[in-house]
Amino acid sequence: MAEAQPNKRRGGHAYGRRHMQMSNTAEEGELCIYSGHSLGRFSSHSMRFDSHQACVRCVSSAREGMLSFDIDRLLKKYRSKALKFWSQVDIGQPDECWNWEGVVNPRTKQPQFAWRRPGISTSTQHHPQRVAMWFTWGDLGFTGVKTTCGNKYCCNPFHLIPQHVGVFVDQDSYMESFELACQLHTLKQQVAEYVIEEAIKEEQKRDETAEIEARAALLMNPDTLFGDRFEAVMTDMLAGKHISQTEPEDPGLFRAPTDNEENDENPTNEF
Repeated sequence: MAEAQPNKRRGGHAYGRRHMQMSNTAEEGELCIYSGHSLGRFSSHSMRFDSHQACVRCVSSAREGMLSFDIDRLLKKYRSKALKFWSQVDIGQPDECWNWEGVVNPRTKQPQFAWRRPGISTSTQHHPQRVAMWFTWGDLGFTGVKTTCGNKYCCNPFHLIPQHVGVFVDQDSYMESFELACQLHTLKQQVAEYVIEEAIKEEQKRDETAEIEARAALLMNPDTLFGDRFEAVMTDMLAGKHISQTEPEDPGLFRAPTDNEENDENPTNEF
């Protein structure tokens, strides 16, 4: 093997280097999304190849053909992100295309998934096929990914092949793997539970919003009788929700603060 040389980075978008050959030198980089891949027990960094920012351990596993649907292998803070992603994918049989059902850019007609990964790329929108690669093949940075089916909306990891990594792909063994079948069945159950939990949360938010709006309309209406106002105020005070019982740092009218971090539907709405 030739002597290891640092990769000569070029300017431009990080994804522009996805077609380049992966270098054989590594550097300290962003923490991998998989548990146990940090430099140490209390370290917040992982070793990554400097050309594609791919985790060294994930590349080693991918080269051995290790494909996994196990959500529990991820760090806890990324498990909800994985469930959110898979909930927008039509998961079918292993030999079928799993079409993307999430956000599609109206201008380019390209599917996209919102995820901020500052140590990997400056982009906040990623192609679902690359995200599916991250959650199955490993955290391979902005390594290129191709499909065996030619469907740009397909997120089936069995149809995805990471490029310039040297991944060993044995489709027949994957289809016959009992372990992968169990992991896929578990993933479907976890996604179904996640969808139900998110629906319950949304319903609770709507109920709380409707209650707040009704109480505000009752108190602000000049035609409201004194007895009704007194009853509403006493009810709020006994429940500990009156405006005089709030702290300065609490959000007004007990509303949850608005999360403006990501806008999946229209990420450039405010620009």
